[in-house]
Amino acid sequence: MSQYDATEIGFIDEVSKDERTLGWHYGHSLRGKWAHAHQPFVHGCHVSLEALLTLDGIVACTAIKGSMMKELFLEWLEFTVVSYISSYILGHLMSLITF
Repeated sequence: MSQYDATEIGFIDEVSKDERTLGWHYGHSLRGKWAHAHQPFVHGCHVSLEALLTLDGIVACTAIKGSMMKELFLEWLEFTVVSYISSYILGHLMSLITF
């Protein structure tokens, strides 16, 4: 890692958010008694977030409804992350060239 400059390092992370209830479907009670669980049952949607974090902050991100699939992740890598990296490298190389 020491061969890389800190501006050349980025981290990709995935986060998901789910609004469904975490409670048990079944409960336990004394023999002959009904088991009662008083909690709201919430239906919701599942959202997945992907982000590329660098020293400049979050520079590439996506949010999709549902779970992140392999094809979607590879598409995001190719068209968003790689294009950012390519433009960064091009800008860095242009700053090194002196006329």
